[in-house]
Amino acid sequence: MVYDMILPIIPFIGGYLLTYSLYKRGVIRKSVHISLWNLILLLAFLISGGAGFILTILLEFGISLPVNQPFLFWHVELGVTLVLVTVFHLHTYWKSTKTMFISPKRRDEH
Repeated sequence: MVYDMILPIIPFIGGYLLTYSLYKRGVIRKSVHISLWNLILLLAFLISGGAGFILTILLEFGISLPVNQPFLFWHVELGVTLVLVTVFHLHTYWKSTKTMFISPKRRDEH
């Protein structure tokens, strides 16, 4: 099975850049930008995780159905986009995210 890496990533990068630039120009509020990408993150997780969960159950019971390959395809494709949207999420919440990576001693210095 062949998986596309570039094709699903392009619309997400374009969409993020579009909503981020609209937010920076004051066309939309930051909360709209964040809510939209939180929703996309949730949907990508539910579809990818749901497909993975169904595949695991089918595999556990030794069931091979015609839907196994499409589920596997969408599980991988949305997993790739999930990684990308997670990077966007970290960009959005960078100030709170970086505190997780700074040691407690250094945190007191900031």
